[in-house]
Amino acid sequence: MKKILQRFNKLNNVQKVEFILASLFTLALMVGMPVYAWFSSVNKMETMTKVKEPENLDIRAGHYHSIINFELSDINIEDMDKNGKIEYRVFSVSAGNYKIPYVLQLAHTTNIPFKYSIYHAEEVDSSGENTVPYKPIYKDPNDPTTDGTTFYYQKGDAVSLIPLNADSANETYYGREIAKKNDGFYNKTYANDDDAEIYAVPKYLKSETITPSDKGEDTYDYFILEIKWDSEAAAPNFTKWNKAENNKETDMIYITASRGVS
Repeated sequence: MKKILQRFNKLNNVQKVEFILASLFTLALMVGMPVYAWFSSVNKMETMTKVKEPENLDIRAGHYHSIINFELSDINIEDMDKNGKIEYRVFSVSAGNYKIPYVLQLAHTTNIPFKYSIYHAEEVDSSGENTVPYKPIYKDPNDPTTDGTTFYYQKGDAVSLIPLNADSANETYYGREIAKKNDGFYNKTYANDDDAEIYAVPKYLKSETITPSDKGEDTYDYFILEIKWDSEAAAPNFTKWNKAENNKETDMIYITASRGVS
């Protein structure tokens, strides 16, 4: 520092002014570079956020109520077997504000001989032909539409479901198709040393890419899950179904949504 001052004192007045100006400019540049870098970074982040804002895919019950209202535990198997009753459940999918394409995946175990189908649906004002009622069973204090109001959904076209791990070559187990126990899906469900019972291995089915309806940001796609009793598969060996046995038989059902191909 002392040597710098000695050299500075030897300079003439013009040189001293030039030195001071150069020093100030350098200092301003050093201060300005971090500010510019921060400003540029913020702009890039804002631009990236607008372009790549995370999309949302959300599955709920009918009328976009909480998924807790998608209730399956009250299905009476005996009524389906003896009286041919078909069970319907309504669910909804939000494809986000950008209405991104998506696929549905249905996974279910095969303990009970059910046939599962999914249909497109539209919410309508009243009951009619091919309509399915939906009534929320849990009241949400923040949502007045869960006060017991019944909503109706018009059944539309079937959603094509592609089997991913069906054991099509093996239908000897009570005459119905089960899932494979030796493929990648099984390995993702159970550990290598597990030996799951054949009906506990879930079958996976996937839809083709679904283009969401574009009716505004706060609109949803509606679907109907149809559950039928598979009388053909049940006939040879499932002749003793009664309430006591029904209470011991369970199946797991999962419906998920993931981003599809545009």
